[in-house]
Order: sequence, then structure tokens, then C-alpha cells
Amino acid sequence: MTATGTRGNVLITKGTQPLAQRVAKLLPAGPRILFGSSDEVPDVLLRTGNYLRIPRADAAAFVHEVLKICLDREVATLIPLGADELYPMAEARLLFDEYGIAVCVPEKARLTDLVVIENPPRQLPLLVLHDGRPIHDADGTGQYDGLSGVFTPSDSGDEWALCCIAD
Repeated sequence: MTATGTRGNVLITKGTQPLAQRVAKLLPAGPRILFGSSDEVPDVLLRTGNYLRIPRADAAAFVHEVLKICLDREVATLIPLGADELYPMAEARLLFDEYGIAVCVPEKARLTDLVVIENPPRQLPLLVLHDGRPIHDADGTGQYDGLSGVFTPSDSGDEWALCCIAD
């Protein structure tokens, strides 16, 4: 799946966490959803082929190892959910783009200006965006000001808050 299409797989990090499962349910049918985690993943989940181990975000080769996994697993869309993954992935957006992989995380310059909600409660509605378009809407017009990531309306209702998982 690309940000505007339905080809290729989707990789969601922090895949053993409830937020990752909620995000997966928002995605359109068709692409294979893979769940990556740097936490311990039970062997029974690894054997399904839908779960895989990724390095911790503080590992020196984190970005390059995730890129290799994306290339090996034909991932077209990467949705990083870990708070510690946001900045490294924001810095690497261009690298992933060169390989045709959409990374659903805001550009680094925008990250510092966004409201961030760590471990959002279940009742908050979520919207998965890439470059201002919901990733399930191939014909979207970019109505969300170029935002990329998993968002929910902020308390004021006039802004969007980036959702992530705190470590």
C-alpha cells in the first residue's frame, strides 16, 4: 500500500501494543499488515509471519535496519508509533521516499510544533494521514495541512494532536 494506493504491505511499529491494533483496523482491506516491535514478541506471533522484530530506536542502525526490513517485506507504507521513533523516522523520510516507502510521521521541523498525545485513550477517534491525506483515501485533497502520522482532534477541536506510544 502506498499513501495513495493499495499496493504493497504496511508496517506498523509497536505492533504488540493496543494502539497498533487500533490503527490496523483503520486501514483499508487489501494490503498485508505487518506489526514490528523492538519489545519481546512471543514465538507464536512471530510464526504467523505478521509480526517481526525490529531494533530499538536508540540503536545506531535503527533507520537502516527498518529500511532493510521494509525492502525485504515489500512494505510501501511505514507507520511508526513509538515516541522514540518519531524523530529518527522524520529525519529519514527522504531516504525511505527514495525507495518508494511512505513514512507516516511529520517532517522533523513540524514535530516540535505539534501537540503530542502519548498512549491515547481508547475513546479518542484516530485518523491516519500521509502528506495531509487519509491513507485510505487515494483521491483525498490534502485537507489536513500536510500532516503525516496518526492523529486525533485536540481538546480545543481546532488542532490535530499526534498520537504515539511512550516507552
